[in-house]
Amino acid sequence: RSTLFPYTTLFRSRDYEKATASKAAMEQELKIASDIQQQMLPKVYPPFPERTDIDIYGEVVTAKMVGGDLFDFFIRNERLYFCIGDVAGKGAPAALVMAMAHSMFRSASMAYASPKLIIEYINRSVCEGNDSCMFVTFFIGVLDLANGRLLYTNAGHEPPVLVREGYTRFLYVDNNIPLGLKSDWEYTEQKAFIDRGTTLLLYVHL
Repeated sequence: RSTLFPYTTLFRSRDYEKATASKAAMEQELKIASDIQQQMLPKVYPPFPERTDIDIYGEVVTAKMVGGDLFDFFIRNERLYFCIGDVAGKGAPAALVMAMAHSMFRSASMAYASPKLIIEYINRSVCEGNDSCMFVTFFIGVLDLANGRLLYTNAGHEPPVLVREGYTRFLYVDNNIPLGLKSDWEYTEQKAFIDRGTTLLLYVHL
């Protein structure tokens, strides 16, 4: 028995080294995935330094190295297109769905001016091949910078908060259902007017 002890110790040591190397390789892959994910999100602030009519700031803090939270925005034809979303679940699977939803938002927003049509396009894409039954809460807004008219569609996400001197209130939203659950769901489109000096706060519930 005593002669086997050194070999047992050696075996355990090699097994530990193998597990440590595997863990380090996995952490490196997650670090690369996290870097790629962060590169997809807006990161230059202020994003439109030449404009005096709007200011934007956003940040994502993930529960894990990679996750399913996303936001994006851009200006086209003097309209601000923006979105925020939260993929059910954490880690790499959620990050993959997040990347797809982000890409679909960009491509659909170049083709449509209606948040309803944009979100229905994304929903159909998320539903295709969704064998894991993952879903995404999502909010899309299209703000006309000339007159403050906001068109928006909500898909099960938390309502934005309107903050202005003298009051703070939630923006009324139709809940609808999250993306990825029913490909032929008809989402509703709503309208509001955003006065100058108003802050619109969008967030993901932890």
